Amino acid sequence: MVTWTNKHWGALIGALVLFAMFEIGFEETIVVVLFGILGYFVGKFLDGELVVLDVRGLSSQAYAATTVGA
Repeated sequence: MVTWTNKHWGALIGALVLFAMFEIGFEETIVVVLFGILGYFVGKFLDGELVVLDVRGLSSQAYAATTVGA
């Protein structure tokens, strides 16, 4: 049995997004895609795969690294 690879899924999703752009319009499609991305991260958070403290720690480290030479 052959399973789909990420390339196959990516091609299908890309085709569906392109179809949606023609069907409902570009602006509406962008809103749907942005909410889909937001929903993905909310789902990761609810599943426990994304820890807010890790993100806060990374952002403070990045800020410290940019202000060291200032």
